[in-house]
Amino acid sequence: MAERLHILKRWVKRLILLVAVPTVGLFAWVVVAGGIESDAKADCIVVPGAAVWRNRQPSDALEYRLEKAALLYRQGRAPRVIVTGGGIGNYAEGEVMCDWLVEHGVPRDAIVVENQSSTTRDSGLNVARLMHVRGWKSALVVSQWFHVARTRMCLEQEGVETYPMPSGGRILVKEPYFVGREMVALPAYALRLDELR
Repeated sequence: MAERLHILKRWVKRLILLVAVPTVGLFAWVVVAGGIESDAKADCIVVPGAAVWRNRQPSDALEYRLEKAALLYRQGRAPRVIVTGGGIGNYAEGEVMCDWLVEHGVPRDAIVVENQSSTTRDSGLNVARLMHVRGWKSALVVSQWFHVARTRMCLEQEGVETYPMPSGGRILVKEPYFVGREMVALPAYALRLDELR
């Protein structure tokens, strides 16, 4: 009995290590690639969309992103802002984002609206195309710290040089879920498995 218990404990320890090491590694990937703000300047600021409420008000997550983008623009860190996100009517993310930025001091002619994207991958592809056409090579990527890494990856896979700009703001209610989702999504996006859907 003691021998079996010893074997069981040994296997439990191995199982814990088998789960813990990749989990810590994935979490570190999310933090290092997205949670540490760069001091770089770039050709543009890229802001991926998030939920918009019925009255055309950005959700908390989206408003934090827009506040950061407006601040970076005012600081002269980039001369243009690309907002990316689909939807229609009151829920058109790109349009709502553009309106918010204009209301908060960013000139309309400094904003490019990309409103055909429904996923982070779509945003990466569509924004990269817009940038390549204009000869823009680098972007400050603004999103929540846990989402920056995946957004950067999608742009970098299309040849864009990126710098992390986590948006800040209060902790979101579903933040633990979002962090877990990114830990799964990052390796999937790195292998472009999301494109198999």
